[in-house]
Amino acid sequence: FELGASDTSEYTFEHTHAQLMYMLESVHAADGDQSDFKMDFSLAVKPSTISAAGNGVFVQGKAIRGSVLALYPGLFAIPEHGPEVYETIMERNNKDEHKGYAIARMDSILLDANVEISSIDDGDDSTWPEYYTPETRRNYKMLASKKNPYAVGQYINHPQEQGMQNVQQLAFDFPTDFAHHLRPYIPTKLISSNFIGFGHRELASTIVYIATRDIEDEEIFVDYRLNPSLPYPEWYLPIDEEAARKRWT
Repeated sequence: FELGASDTSEYTFEHTHAQLMYMLESVHAADGDQSDFKMDFSLAVKPSTISAAGNGVFVQGKAIRGSVLALYPGLFAIPEHGPEVYETIMERNNKDEHKGYAIARMDSILLDANVEISSIDDGDDSTWPEYYTPETRRNYKMLASKKNPYAVGQYINHPQEQGMQNVQQLAFDFPTDFAHHLRPYIPTKLISSNFIGFGHRELASTIVYIATRDIEDEEIFVDYRLNPSLPYPEWYLPIDEEAARKRWT
């Protein structure tokens, strides 16, 4: 399914960029140790409060409305990579052994969080998933070499009751002038650098999750806003069908 920004007019690029800078500076200063973060909150991935939903993401501490809480990690592909790359990733994503952590933004940038990218070594084929061929990943430009504890967006669940949603998603592209010392904590990697400057002029692409109200010591949920013209999965409860229709028209 596809994710894109909901009503994010109040969250400008400058607002999001500034918060991400502060977040990643905190992670960098603490060298990944959440107990030393300057942030007022940390995130924990643990069993969801929704039965049979698997893991969820919980805020530990307090995050005020408008805070950037989490990022979506993974390798990402852009439309210029062509349909074969997209189809291969989604075919693998939909197999039983995968957890379905590949998603597409509304601009057709595909994020594959089935891969732990901090463990990938460009020079070691054994660290790459088998479905990323050498042709796909040649001349790869390395970014995320360190784990970012806020890059857990793939575990955020869809609410099962009206009013449970407390975050919204926003497509975000890291600019090419993003601080060099923070780049290892950017949690996404383009699968081939051949397309930098050709259709994709940003350093990296992701989805960020922003608090729509104050959140304190609780699980976070986002409305997936699946396409209402297609059959819904059994577990899916439509939260805002009017907004979903607007998104898909």
